[in-house]
Amino acid sequence: MTVMTSPAPFDIGSLQLPANLPGPLVMEFRAATNDRERAQALISLARHLRDTTMHGAQRIGEAALELALLADAPAEATLALVGLSFVAAHLNQLERSRDAVTRAQELIREHDLRHLQSSLLNVRALTHMLIGDLNGAQQDLQESLELARQQGDPLDTGNALVNLGWLANNRGEPGEALHQLNLLEEHIHNLNDPALRDDLSNYLHENRAHSYALLARQARDRGRPEAVQHAAQQGLMVLRAAHAALKVLPSRTTEVLCYAHESTLHLLSGDLSAAQHAADRAAELHSGLDQQLYIEVNLCLAELAGARGNHAAALDEYHVALSLVRSQHRHRDTQRILGDISALHERAGQYPQALRAAREALADAQDALSRMNVTTQQQAQQDASSWQDRLRLAEAQARQDPLTGLLNRRGLEEGMLSLPAPPAGPVAALFLDIDHFKRVNDRHSHAGGDRALRAVADLLRGELARWPGTLLARYGGEEFVMITPVSTHGQAHALAEGCRRAVASHDWSALLPGTNLTASVGYAVEPRERLPEALSQADEHLYRAKRAGRNRVHPPSD
Repeated sequence: MTVMTSPAPFDIGSLQLPANLPGPLVMEFRAATNDRERAQALISLARHLRDTTMHGAQRIGEAALELALLADAPAEATLALVGLSFVAAHLNQLERSRDAVTRAQELIREHDLRHLQSSLLNVRALTHMLIGDLNGAQQDLQESLELARQQGDPLDTGNALVNLGWLANNRGEPGEALHQLNLLEEHIHNLNDPALRDDLSNYLHENRAHSYALLARQARDRGRPEAVQHAAQQGLMVLRAAHAALKVLPSRTTEVLCYAHESTLHLLSGDLSAAQHAADRAAELHSGLDQQLYIEVNLCLAELAGARGNHAAALDEYHVALSLVRSQHRHRDTQRILGDISALHERAGQYPQALRAAREALADAQDALSRMNVTTQQQAQQDASSWQDRLRLAEAQARQDPLTGLLNRRGLEEGMLSLPAPPAGPVAALFLDIDHFKRVNDRHSHAGGDRALRAVADLLRGELARWPGTLLARYGGEEFVMITPVSTHGQAHALAEGCRRAVASHDWSALLPGTNLTASVGYAVEPRERLPEALSQADEHLYRAKRAGRNRVHPPSD
């Protein structure tokens, strides 16, 4: 049980606010007439300070928590703890971060603050990611997104989509990241709050640039120079939009990451001079940041030094990054850096050193497994009393979507593994999204929305009856995915158009009085071995269909 008291009165006069704070935020604090209002103002100030001084944000956040406890204000205390957990994670204080999450969870349960659960799960996912528990992070973020959408919370919805994109990039799955970011862009497009739009747009552009940098790197590793150049061009185009957005709403952290991605993209496309310029700018900005989370600057400087043949300088940068992530027990980043160090030694013909780095990576992996087991046990003890959590976990692990009876994402992935091996011919990947589905939920309730989703699933089943061997899945929300063998692009377009027409021509009057549903479809055709690329292209084509006005197929027929 969390006691809502403070040991002594809070001395407002002793609180020194940092210089150069936005005037409106300072005025909000000065105008507060009670401890609850002061706590709310300090929470806003602490959130603003995260971009420049994490230690300052921590100090202000602790003051906000103390005031909230004095005021017997559990909601404000919970928000302060969520913010403190976020800051502690960035300051290499993982135990402190987890403790803040635990205290916040107790307040949520004790005071029935379910509307804050989504924010808490977003932050808890960060600690999972830092220790390498990506499955735990995925579970928290999916649940956070579901809760945020149910509550109609635009901030938590946006944050969950941002973090799902970041998580996918950390998994090395840029196609999945771009899918989440396309959903984020649609969410931003529907927002009425300009400030929130600007804030989420910064995250959107930075994460997209990261995705294209990963795509370029993967293409290089596969020996596909044309794909490297294409991904690099796409990434640099995104970064131009990012720098424009940062002029509207500056963010030092986002700017550092954007310049680091720019350096990587230039390096992969062969422009070492431009890569060095971007890396130097990232390093200059990074030197003024008060945080211990991001290692991208060190890694791009190391890669540049290695590309120029400066073995010693590359090792120095790698070891700076390695020291940081080891101190935070970030085993996935540790594995990545040790792998880079081993590869660097191999290129220099230093095989004993390469072997030593590989052995270090193995030892670190074993240590990380032990740490993750302890963390998992601690969280399991916190969640064991919740049958609802167990039910969600069971559903997430099942192959079938419980609402529509279609495959879910896991079932789709397993089905993809059973497709005929090359050279069985090309396959088509299709993404279908119900247009303006939020209006259905708003007008006919979530129950009506569920009925509509089941009806669309039945329509797609009927349309696909003539296409044997097709995988059909509900991919999430109002989005469906189909994968089927085809002979030509024309066949794929015919299937996409048939699915679109099935939704648009259906009589919805009995199920949804006064509402007609339409759908947008994107598709792509690739050889079987390039199915991941086909999915990524189809997702991008869906985005284009929606931007072109919805209720259409992209690409259009020849």
